Amino acid sequence: MKRRRFLTQGTLGLSTLGIGGQSSAELSPTDLRPAKPIGLAKPDRRVTKDNISHCRVADPRAVKILQCTDVHLHCDRERYGDKADQRTREDIKRLVDQHQPNLIAFTGDVWHDPEPGKSEEIFADALSLMVEMDTPWLFNWGNHDLQEDYGPAQCALTEAPKSLYRGGYQGGNYRVRLDDAAGKPLHELICLNTTTQGIQAPQEDWLKKVSTLEDRSKHSLCFLHIPIQQYIDVWKAGSANGLKQEEVCTYGEDGSAFTLLKKLGVTACFCGHDHVNDYAGTHDGIAMVYGRATGHAGYGGDKIRKGGKLITLDTTSGRHTWKTVFANGKTWVPSEKVQ
Repeated sequence: MKRRRFLTQGTLGLSTLGIGGQSSAELSPTDLRPAKPIGLAKPDRRVTKDNISHCRVADPRAVKILQCTDVHLHCDRERYGDKADQRTREDIKRLVDQHQPNLIAFTGDVWHDPEPGKSEEIFADALSLMVEMDTPWLFNWGNHDLQEDYGPAQCALTEAPKSLYRGGYQGGNYRVRLDDAAGKPLHELICLNTTTQGIQAPQEDWLKKVSTLEDRSKHSLCFLHIPIQQYIDVWKAGSANGLKQEEVCTYGEDGSAFTLLKKLGVTACFCGHDHVNDYAGTHDGIAMVYGRATGHAGYGGDKIRKGGKLITLDTTSGRHTWKTVFANGKTWVPSEKVQ
């Protein structure tokens, strides 16, 4: 599916839920005020109020995180049937088997704009994918992860096996604490719900609250779906390296969140959203890193190969490395020949 058609179909799905009706490519920041922001729901008594989850790791110097983004299950079924989704599932399973990550980061658009009446069914299918990897996993809401009722989805995401999701009471925003085998805190992952506008006032308010907490880690990584303004800045400055084959789509984000992320000790942001971008560059000490789009039903497969991003984190120093990984066992970093 081409980018333009992909965006148009996505906004048609939004319209049926009362969120919008124009193509995303034509929307200005002031237009992007959804009546029902993605992933938000009234607090449910079944959802824990705890806004932090814990993931124990065996080797603090080599924590492996597999980022899968833009999976887009049930996208373009009239063209692919379920074959593209089956291929996507098989790819993710191979990546997990090959790299044995400590956790998987599903950074948005795990499913795609359900038709009215089918949101529960499609959500259940997406949840089964995340669970069946049998590895701890975190989840960010993406702009296509639509539900007619987000309450049950919040409960299911929180209670699912090996889920690290704890965003039910905080607008889809939460923290993941990496602990050593004895339970000692090592590092932190900041998980944001960028809905359909990128980081805006609600997310910034949450970040401000986190910055006042005494239990937060000195260093952290941030996972989100929609990129922030600094992804544009690093490319324009010539300080980024990798693949850029479409415009960076930040929607209404104006770059102001960067200061808050800096205050939280974030050393890298990992996003998705733009399927044919896979580059990284550092802005004032924070790496802006694109994940590699994973889902075969989503657009872009004719331009770059679908895959994932393997992040290796040394929690003792706060340093990280990454490489793009593919189901056939090959890997890629920008200094090498593009796969």
